[in-house]
Formats: sequence, C-alpha cells, structure tokens
Amino acid sequence: MASKPPRSKKPRKPPRAEASPPPAATAPPQVPAPTSQGEEHLEGKIGALIIGETGCGVRVGDRRVALSTGVPGDRVRFVDGSRHGPPQLIKLLSPSPDRVEAPCAVLDRCGGCTFQAMDYARQLEDKRASLKITLRTLCEPSLIKPVIGLSKPFGFRTRLLMAAAPTKGGFDLGFYQRGSTDLVAAGGCPVQHPLTLAALAMVKQALDGASIEATSPRGHRGWLHGLGVRVDPASGATEVTLAAQSPKVPGGDALVRRLTALPGVNGLHLTVNPARSSYLFGESFIHLGGHRRTIFALGGQHFHLSPGAFFQTNHEGAERLAEIVVDMLPERSVHLADLYGGVGVFARLSQSRWERATVAESNPHAIEDLKAWLKKNPGSNLRAICGKVESVIDKVLDLNPDTVIIDPPRSGCHPKVISSLVESGPPLIIFVACGVEALVRDSRALVDGGYRIDRVESVDMFPHTSHLETVVRLVKDRPR
Repeated sequence: MASKPPRSKKPRKPPRAEASPPPAATAPPQVPAPTSQGEEHLEGKIGALIIGETGCGVRVGDRRVALSTGVPGDRVRFVDGSRHGPPQLIKLLSPSPDRVEAPCAVLDRCGGCTFQAMDYARQLEDKRASLKITLRTLCEPSLIKPVIGLSKPFGFRTRLLMAAAPTKGGFDLGFYQRGSTDLVAAGGCPVQHPLTLAALAMVKQALDGASIEATSPRGHRGWLHGLGVRVDPASGATEVTLAAQSPKVPGGDALVRRLTALPGVNGLHLTVNPARSSYLFGESFIHLGGHRRTIFALGGQHFHLSPGAFFQTNHEGAERLAEIVVDMLPERSVHLADLYGGVGVFARLSQSRWERATVAESNPHAIEDLKAWLKKNPGSNLRAICGKVESVIDKVLDLNPDTVIIDPPRSGCHPKVISSLVESGPPLIIFVACGVEALVRDSRALVDGGYRIDRVESVDMFPHTSHLETVVRLVKDRPR
C-alpha cells in the first residue's frame, strides 16, 4: 500500500454503540442561520453521489455548488458562498427518503463525512452506479461488482489526527472546517475506533496537566500544533505523535514519562513544523519514548511501522482490499513488482504466489521499516528499492516482472511510469486507486497501450464520503 496524501476526512464525536446504520430521521435537522449578509438565498435539490466530487452538489445554472453535508434527493435552501466564503446550508425544506439520523454533532461545520445522514446501503449502491458511469468508456458495466461495505459504518477509523487551538486557560482539539483553518472543536468522532478516542482523552489530560500551549494558524505563540493517534485494533497498541513548532518539549522528560506510561501507548514521537500549515506533520520524526515501531496486524502478518510510514486507516477495509488484490494475482508469478509499495503489504501477503518480488517506494520511513523486516527474514526473496517510482521504474522493469501492482497516491502515477509499463508490457497489471480522476486517466493510457480491463472491485474504505478504493485488473490484450 503506497504512501498516500493524508485523507481529508475529519472526525467528529464519540462513536455510537449500535452495529447497524442509524434509524431514519423523523424530522429535518435544525441548521444555523447564515452569518453572511447580502447573499441571495437559493433553493434546489441535492444531486446524486458522485465519486471524487467535493461535497453534496446542487446545480445553480451551469454551476455546481458543493454543500458540506446533505443527502441526494434533499430539497434545501442555501447560499452559494460566492461572495462570503464557502456555501452554507440554511434549511432542509424536504428530506430525501434515504435520509437517516446522523450521530455527529458538528457534521454541518466539519464537512468531513458529507453523506453521514444517508442510508449506508444506499451509499454503496450509489457509489457503484457512479463507478459504472466513470468507467463506461473503459470496460463493460457488468465487470463492476457491488461495492464491498463495512460490517459497521461507524467506529472503524484507526488513525486520528487533530489540530490544536489555544483557548483561555488551555487548548481545544478538533478539525479544520472545510475550506479554512478555523477549528471545529470536537472531543471525539463517530467514525473513529473507540481505542483512538480513549487514547486521545488520556493524552489530552496529560497535556493539560503540563500546561501545554497550542499554536494558532495565524499566530506565532504556543508549542503544540496538534496530535496524531494510530492504533492496532487487534492488540490495542497505540502510537502517539505530537506535532509541534520546536523540538524542545515543555515539561521535558517528566511529560514524556507520563505520556509513555499511559495504558496502551506503545511509542511516543514528535514531528516538528516551525511554521504551522494545513497539514500538521513534518517530514521527519523524533522518537521520544517507548518503542520506535508499532506492530500492526493485517492478513495474518505483523507489520512494524514507524510513525511516518503509511498504513490504511480502516482495518476491516484493509483486510478486504488485500484479499481482493491477492485473489486477482495469478496462482504463480516468476517476478512480482509492487510499485508505490509502502511497507510491502501486498508483496508480503501474496508470498505464496510469486518466486521473486520487488517493492519500489519513495517514502524513506516505509522503506526502512520494510528493510528492517527483510533483515529478520533473509530468505523471503523480496527486494526493496527506495526512490521515486518514476526514477527507479527502469531498474524495476529491467528485472522483467510478469505481474505488476501499482498503488499510487491520489494524484495517480507519474506519466513515465505508465509509458514505461506500456513499453515493457508485463502480462498483468493490478491498479489500486484511491483517486478516481487518476484511475480514469492512467487506465485510459494503459488501455490505449494494449491492455484490457477484465475485473473491477471496490472497497468502501471511507464511508459517508465520496471516496472509493477501487481495484482494476488489466491484462495484456494486444501488441502495442
């Protein structure tokens, strides 16, 4: 699984206990009146869920206005935000038949879970319908199987990243409002795994006890930008990362000891950004206490991860995704190339299906984690190459892989990667995509280069959003 840009989904409030989607709403929610003056109030109907689109779309003439939350079929009154900031919902005039009660208390302000008030089964149906439209010029709609959903569409997210903001006598933690750096204070989030919320509460209490001061997006005072929590739901092991403006920890060793003594905390790390930005983490990490790597279980194996290495934030979804990728592989390959391979998840979980494997990855944290595993498993016949995939692709293809997995970031593959694959012509390519525009663009180039899509599967890695993790298998159909 590749090193991908941080997802934009923002968490909200503690998860509900129920395992099934919430019951249907009996009354429209109350929405605050607009704060802007002079904006014309418009009315319209929210359109269909479209994979990759921002927000809920309402047509205004030839423009699409994206509201932060809503349900396809809702009739709404809103301001389009063209003069006074982002679009804002004023009133729900009539609810969609697919509307349910959303558990999030800050849904309309955070905007991270755009479709949380939409029946979950309908979310899956609409995502499949949208995917069929998206890929209509590349493959037969019958090849696109139903979207694999989660058994529970809440409490699934195993990574939590919260920004901090100063308050009188302390600081708040929360999420940036869509389209701004204004903090939406939140003590939790219904899509977060309970273990991340428990760790968050304990860490916040310890930081409060040390009188830690938060920075501000528009100020220069304070130390803490925010914090990240990542948990392994199988063991309960927790990785905690503080994001701050300097490496000197207020409270020093005493605070570090207090944080590492918290139940479940496996490792404590610090990442430094001298200037606060929209993404809190820096490129490097300082180990403060506990273990340098945290063990995460997936597919019957254990992955030792440092804080800068990417790992899917949905354990159930990651298990299903890995099963799909392995199932799409041939029973036996001579040489598997895993491009944008991260810590080698796909290569390691498919060891029974290849004789040799090469993982190419640009993230130095991920590749060091993989190399550390290789030192302990010298007989694995797996090779790790560190570097941008477009820079090392020729080296990888010179090894004549007969099967290639590509799992790029949301922006997709570098053009050189695609052109090199077309030129080399490995018999089988499996494309794991989290960005639909890149999926269409890169798949089109492969199809034009002689490949044919023969299978499409997808996993709802992030319920209540327009994102969809899609896996496409391409076979070499004709000479270039």
